[in-house]
Amino acid sequence: MSTSYSYLERLETIVKAHEEWRLGECLNLIPSENRSSPYSRSFYLRDPGNRYTSPDKFYRGTKYLDEIVSLTEDIARRVFNARYADVRPLSGHIADFAILASLTRSGDKVASISPDDGGYPGISHLGLGKILGLKNLYFPFSSSSFNINAKEARAMIKTEKPTVSFFGSSFILFPHPVRDISEDSESIFVYDGSHVLGLIAGGQFQDPLREGCSFLIGSTHKSFPGPQGGIILSNNRELFERVSSMVFPGIIDNFHINRVASLAVSLLEMLEFGKPYARSVVQNAQALAKALEDNGVRVKCRDIGYTKSHQVILDYDKSKISIFAQRLEQANIIIDNGGRIGVSEITRLGFGQNEMEVVAELIGMVINAKKPLDFVTKRVRSLVKDFQEPKYVLKNLQAESRS
Repeated sequence: MSTSYSYLERLETIVKAHEEWRLGECLNLIPSENRSSPYSRSFYLRDPGNRYTSPDKFYRGTKYLDEIVSLTEDIARRVFNARYADVRPLSGHIADFAILASLTRSGDKVASISPDDGGYPGISHLGLGKILGLKNLYFPFSSSSFNINAKEARAMIKTEKPTVSFFGSSFILFPHPVRDISEDSESIFVYDGSHVLGLIAGGQFQDPLREGCSFLIGSTHKSFPGPQGGIILSNNRELFERVSSMVFPGIIDNFHINRVASLAVSLLEMLEFGKPYARSVVQNAQALAKALEDNGVRVKCRDIGYTKSHQVILDYDKSKISIFAQRLEQANIIIDNGGRIGVSEITRLGFGQNEMEVVAELIGMVINAKKPLDFVTKRVRSLVKDFQEPKYVLKNLQAESRS
């Protein structure tokens, strides 16, 4: 066997092992992941994945490709009740980059939630702030409410006058006080809804474009159950055109049209099923949080209802959380090292509130060392085997026609 085929055989083995384990034997509770539908994923394998198009019409033969993009943006506008949509960003981070590269200059001030309070590091002094030469300001934050202190944040914005202010966070439990902070301010307000985009699409969390934000941006693969990618939405034509014109050729050249077609299916699924899906996500997160407490696992924000998002956050120090995450992985329960537990993917697979009690019991067995890890692993495998197909999905039209 040639070297190439030896590598290929190894690659096949690795991918198969990953899929058999993560899809067939694990509880996937990473809040930044989800399961897109087979119909959505099928578009990744079709010919648009080999093609280019561009706004300057440099490439010929793109009439159908351009129609895919136009159709997807039209659906996005309907889902989010927005006048303008750009589906070219390859991730939520690229959407952040497009915003900052378009609307700020070196030395400008940018406000957001600090990474120390769960804010996204990518727009902080650790990420784009440093790269673009911006001065990062951070909203006053209340650890008890796990949210921005609206009164103090409004005063900070009035004094500091940041050019752009970001809502949204990597650790997000509750809607942010967008209207209270953005009212009567000259700052451009952006809501990075990467984590809660699916909840916003389902009308379950908050409505940033109606609450004072000029932009709603985010990832399309977290609580929103689409392919990995990003999106920019706005009702402000002048600002949107400034940002959209920067996307090409400054930030993105080929934006992977197969991904855009895949996103169109996911957007249509949210148009059709977004409300019940988002409602179930939040109900499951709240049920899981309460059940975890009942099983002796500490969870943040108990006194204010734990969460209104897809996330539950463990209430331990970082060193303990890291140990717990390692133990849970050994029992086929996958969380991150930040102590976030996300229910979007398992909700998408059909888990309900009754299953949340089982999930909480299994997590409690590991964290409190009540049962051996191999005992929990067997229980996990038994639980997930009946939840393998995504729900809230559209039927494949080609498959339907063949049958």
